Amino acid sequence: MNLYTAPDPDSIERLSVEPVNARRNRQPLYAPRKKVFPKRAEGRFRQFKWIVMLVTLGIYYLAPWIRWDRGPYAPDQAILIDLSSRRFFFFFIEIWPQEFYYVAGLLVMAGFGLFLVTSAVGRAWCGYACPQTVWVDLFLVVERAIEGDRNARMKLDAAPLSFAKLRKRVVKHSIWLLIGVATGGAWIFYFADAPSLFVSLFTGHAPPAAYATVAILTATTYVLGGLMREQVCTYMCPWPRIQGAMLDENSLVVTYNDWRGEQRSRHTKKAQAKGLPVGDCIDCNACVAVCPMGIDIRDGQQMECITCALCIDACDGVMDKLGKLRGLIAYATLSEYSSNMSLATDEGRTAVQPSRV
Repeated sequence: MNLYTAPDPDSIERLSVEPVNARRNRQPLYAPRKKVFPKRAEGRFRQFKWIVMLVTLGIYYLAPWIRWDRGPYAPDQAILIDLSSRRFFFFFIEIWPQEFYYVAGLLVMAGFGLFLVTSAVGRAWCGYACPQTVWVDLFLVVERAIEGDRNARMKLDAAPLSFAKLRKRVVKHSIWLLIGVATGGAWIFYFADAPSLFVSLFTGHAPPAAYATVAILTATTYVLGGLMREQVCTYMCPWPRIQGAMLDENSLVVTYNDWRGEQRSRHTKKAQAKGLPVGDCIDCNACVAVCPMGIDIRDGQQMECITCALCIDACDGVMDKLGKLRGLIAYATLSEYSSNMSLATDEGRTAVQPSRV
């Protein structure tokens, strides 16, 4: 005799839950790129970036051509990686294979230096001296010179294909490719006598490895600096995911001081007349327009932010026009931000001064 009685289905609790990874909800692993059209910024941080770009590019392109007299039977190139003789020359320093631990030591010191810089001033390397940042800035200079600033580029991108649009695009991409060729050419000059190799390249007598290296570096420079841009920093570079472990409450990062900026309003006088709380941010989106990563710093610290500080320049320019104090967006530490927010809550916005950075 079977004494088992099946339970009533209505007595079973129904849980309110949706399958996160259901096929109907699944999104593509890589979404299509949305183009970013950064507006040209003006200010002290932009000027500093120009200086860093000129210095770094100057060192990279010109260093192989510097001569250094080492006497007879020795190369006179100041910086030379002589693979055939297994020697590395750096001005008055000569390193042999058995002394390579010196180079390893320098690399370790450079790594610790990068960690130190990040813990002190955030992603300063990414925002100013990273090769990806420097070459993207260079490519943007070419793009702005040919197609105009942000609004003009957006209008051109949305316009139907025409002779004028095709001409601008061909000129722009041709210059980008020339920059890529110069980048690849400069790299191989570090591995052989630069003047001799330069002549060999154009006479067809250079080694096949030289032409292959130039071709590869031309392609990578063109694709990474001209086409992918911010995607390299977001998806390919591991540093955004590591930097969080390097920061603490005393690290300087680009910060939107929402204790001063909120509530945002484009109609400040009307809001004040109605007795509504109004902050200094007028929601002009100037900080978003200049960002090469296409983010809004007012949403807080984000993985994509490279700490280039162009949003600070843009916001300071708006504050100057409004006759308000600079520093609505500024370099600040978490401890400074917390103390300023507490002061703003206790004493009002006028009692708090912006960051001096």
